[in-house]
Amino acid sequence: MSLVERLNETLRTHALLASIGELLGWDHEVCMPPAGAQHRSAVMGVFASFVHERWLKEVLPLLKEAHHHPDLTPEQQRSIAILLKDAEPTEKLPLSWVRTFSETVSLAQSIWVEARDKNDFSLFAPHLERIIQLLREKAEILGYQHEPYEALVYLYEPSIPIQEIEKIFTELRYFLVQVIQLCRETNLAGLNGTSLSMPAPLQRELVEKVVQQLGYDLRKGRIDTSPHPFCAGFHPEDVRITIRIDENSLPMALFSALHEMGHALYEQGLPKEPLGWPITYATSTSIHESQSRFWENHVGKSLAFWRYMYEKVLPAYKLPWLSYYTPLTLARRINKISPCLIRIESDEVSYHLHIILRFELERALINGDLSVRDLPGAWEEKVRNYLGLKVPSDKEGVLQDIHWSMGSFGYFPTYTLGSLYAAQFAAALTQAHPDWQEALAQGEAEIPLQWMCKHIHAYGHLYDSQELCQMATGETLSARYFIQYIQAKIAQLYEGLCVPT
Repeated sequence: MSLVERLNETLRTHALLASIGELLGWDHEVCMPPAGAQHRSAVMGVFASFVHERWLKEVLPLLKEAHHHPDLTPEQQRSIAILLKDAEPTEKLPLSWVRTFSETVSLAQSIWVEARDKNDFSLFAPHLERIIQLLREKAEILGYQHEPYEALVYLYEPSIPIQEIEKIFTELRYFLVQVIQLCRETNLAGLNGTSLSMPAPLQRELVEKVVQQLGYDLRKGRIDTSPHPFCAGFHPEDVRITIRIDENSLPMALFSALHEMGHALYEQGLPKEPLGWPITYATSTSIHESQSRFWENHVGKSLAFWRYMYEKVLPAYKLPWLSYYTPLTLARRINKISPCLIRIESDEVSYHLHIILRFELERALINGDLSVRDLPGAWEEKVRNYLGLKVPSDKEGVLQDIHWSMGSFGYFPTYTLGSLYAAQFAAALTQAHPDWQEALAQGEAEIPLQWMCKHIHAYGHLYDSQELCQMATGETLSARYFIQYIQAKIAQLYEGLCVPT
């Protein structure tokens, strides 16, 4: 067997094993009975340690053998270099740590669900303390230049230093607070319109219709419900999403569906072969989030999309509130800028203040500047200072997100970075296809989907986020496209209201 054949077989097997892990995670959130949590924790621990050990003993030595080997093409050599770089954290982590961490977070996720349902942070606190302890160990093992949290953020977005992220967030926070203050002073038609309620079965039907219209292929996917919406991609031909339904608020189900659909379109659009090589993987978490934020916001919250919804989708459901709106006032209602306690229910502006406060809190937790005991109080203080709101309960505060129970410290910043990438990609798309929103108003989304496939999906993980952004837009990441996008949207929906930079 040639070196290339051995590489293909070994990398394919590793990718298939990773799909098993993804499937176990999906089942954990969607199908597993509550009493199965302890056993599933043990299963995940054994499986994670098995995959980790196989990587160290079989995959990594083969990659090192292949590095700079004359039998490989320049493109294959580049892929080997990418895999070796990605493998550096895996190579450093002891097998015992991997197994312990996997068991810990698997159990913690089930406890988080219970604590959230009971509105009791104290149930989850000991598990969070253990996760933070393990992540501090991980940061020390991986190494860092300035602070432990830096090592964790790098795993999700290696192409932007944490100091640069902090600088971007500081600039954004000032702009976002200005926008909220200006929009609070307006009282236009539609902003305080009637509730957009809809029976759950009809919401499910509508969501399936809309996501398929936009390009999500249900022959290669499925839609379920879960406490926290997510996307699970096992292969481009099996990419699943979950949503959350609130009968009093159609936007909850619709925008959770559009967000996760954005992830799913990326996964369905990745090259299928050669399985296990970088071209079949996503670029980074930030780029993944750019896709979800693009479809959720630049498509789903656009006036063009709500013209389509108002004229071609919603009338079939004979909703009593529809006659109270026009396409413009309905889009205004959907885009109302008014801070709320729940991140995933937030408008496009206050959403990023939610991300910034989580970034600051998890950074303090990992760096040892904040204790788990003091976390609820610190959360309440930041929500009051940034959003002007009072947190009435743990469920609406520190327990609302699943991420920390999964050990995903460092993930939150990618939501805002993803939004910045999304705005920059949308600007490039508009420059190339100025009429794409007119087509969207008729329910046609082929133009943005094909643009994303050509400029983002097709490259897999051959380039890092900044390189990909440079190729797609002509420059690396800049916050100004997001700021201009928000300014233009407010001017359109808030009757010319001008937001200074």
